[in-house]
Amino acid sequence: MSSKVGPEHLRDFERRRSLRFVLPRQETVTLTAAGVEYQGILEDVSIGGAKLRFAGGMPPPVDVSVEHDEAGEIEGTCMWHDGECMGIAFSLTDAALKLISHCLRQGIPNNSVSAA
Repeated sequence: MSSKVGPEHLRDFERRRSLRFVLPRQETVTLTAAGVEYQGILEDVSIGGAKLRFAGGMPPPVDVSVEHDEAGEIEGTCMWHDGECMGIAFSLTDAALKLISHCLRQGIPNNSVSAA
């Protein structure tokens, strides 16, 4: 996993405290890690991060690429993984903003603190 230090990562504490939106219906994503594709479910999204759940094999904790039908491809970094879930952080690119907007329009606020 590459080490990244930039404005988004310097604000990691604020990101963890940001409101997360849980999706009312399951949305599938394709995550690519170390050249291997994994099918997952997008569980929730916040500004600069997302929580994904995987039913099959768990991706390794490396830099990843997430493909979402509406938002497109988003480059991210695995921040944590536990059991079937992975938390990723991403920069606020156009694709990431599309994903956040898509989820905010349909999401249900969850006030719990995130680990991503």
